Amino acid sequence: MALATFTVTGGGMSGGMMSVTINGHAFDAVRVDTTVQFGSVEEWMLRNTSTLDHPMHLHVWPMQIVDRAGQPIEELIWQDVVNVPALSAVRVRVAFNDFSGRTVYHCHILDHEDAGMMMGTIQAL
Repeated sequence: MALATFTVTGGGMSGGMMSVTINGHAFDAVRVDTTVQFGSVEEWMLRNTSTLDHPMHLHVWPMQIVDRAGQPIEELIWQDVVNVPALSAVRVRVAFNDFSGRTVYHCHILDHEDAGMMMGTIQAL
């Protein structure tokens, strides 16, 4: 099972504008940031290096929470929005089935999403 790491940063101000990124990149609708194999299952580590919580939302596929801050989750929890606490991490498992094509994942705080904390992903056939 593949393990990818996504680091969310920011929420503070930079040059009078909010500075927020995922893996150091602001959203670009043309760029593909992540490619996954249709029918695969991946684990993603969602790391938050900022001092603000970031509720991360993955369109189309629910995420199973595997652990929070290194502590395993005993119960089966599926969510489409997973809060990644400030200065912490959450590991999720995603089954990329039922949809092949392009979609996005992003911070569900509208100001953060609008400022660039949004990434494009594509699922291969």
